[in-house]
Amino acid sequence: MSFLVSGLFPFLSLVAAALPTVGYVLLVWWIDRYEKEPIKLLAITFLWGAVPAVLASCMIEVAFDTPLVALSGRDSQLLSASVIAPPVEEFLKGLALLGIYWLARYQFDGVLDGIIYGSLVGFGFAMTENVLYFWDNQGDGLVAWSVIVLGRAVVFGFNHAMFTSLTGVGFGLARYTKSRPKRWGIIGFGLLAAITTHFFHNVFVSAGNLCVVSFIFDWLGVLVVFLIVLLAWRRERTWMETQLADEVASGVLNPWHYEVVTSWRKRFQLSWQAVGVSGLRQARLWRKLVDSATRLAFRKHQQAVMAGARANDASANVYVRKIAEERASIVQIRQQLGDEAVLDASICARCGRPSPAATGTVCAHCGAPWLGKAEE
Repeated sequence: MSFLVSGLFPFLSLVAAALPTVGYVLLVWWIDRYEKEPIKLLAITFLWGAVPAVLASCMIEVAFDTPLVALSGRDSQLLSASVIAPPVEEFLKGLALLGIYWLARYQFDGVLDGIIYGSLVGFGFAMTENVLYFWDNQGDGLVAWSVIVLGRAVVFGFNHAMFTSLTGVGFGLARYTKSRPKRWGIIGFGLLAAITTHFFHNVFVSAGNLCVVSFIFDWLGVLVVFLIVLLAWRRERTWMETQLADEVASGVLNPWHYEVVTSWRKRFQLSWQAVGVSGLRQARLWRKLVDSATRLAFRKHQQAVMAGARANDASANVYVRKIAEERASIVQIRQQLGDEAVLDASICARCGRPSPAATGTVCAHCGAPWLGKAEE
């Protein structure tokens, strides 16, 4: 029987590490209430933490461990865990956030996105680390092994996500900071916060008799991140209420759309009601309308905060184009839904707003030469 269990340890280690991670990732998906991040970016972030970041950390930490061999075993382990591991691991995990911040800037809307991406790279890193750790400790017996699994995957299951989410908060705060030195200073401060919390966790755990202190410290960190999430939810809703108000006046949205889009509870209700009342196709169209309206609000917020300081920058034109595309998408979806208010409307090719067909030679909203034409 023991031989059979021993042979299953690699599989059990994988399941014990992966199963809680699935739950944690779904929780992060739920936290991202309004504008869901692209699945592709989320997957890349998770995989970066699970594979390259772990492998690079192992190689670098082994290289730095060599000079510590001269010290006593306990001191060597303590220094490796507390002084070497935190900066190495948090820097490597943070590279995923830097990549998204640099290469997918328009998908990085603020603090909440930083927490989402930071948490996912942390969960990926923790999952792989736990698989290796569980497998390495199989010789302690099934009971002792189960205690290790419970501790690392559940009791301390949010650790790496919490650490790296602090780096993400730094990137999120820097997103709308116009001064370059300040931006990098804020990002550096977020990374330092991640390294510091990681350092204290490892010190307390390595000390052995301070595990309870580590438990309290870590969950206080999780609580702080959750409070930041609550503030971010409130802030994002304010963005939408502010930025979508004039879209009602211009006819892109109607008052009911505005009420639904700016309320997470009403969004959730609409999703279920639309399936039961209108069918799956109509429900998908409503979902697309809500998503497009949310993106419109976020792009307009980005434009309001950033483009004013870069009026001659090419990014200013990108904002204008993306905003027009989202407006046009909303109107087209409303037409597919059979919305009589816009059914015969034309869409301005420049600003994306609707106007009654054949109303003149210029757009009534942006003054551009009329290039729109009625949807067939």
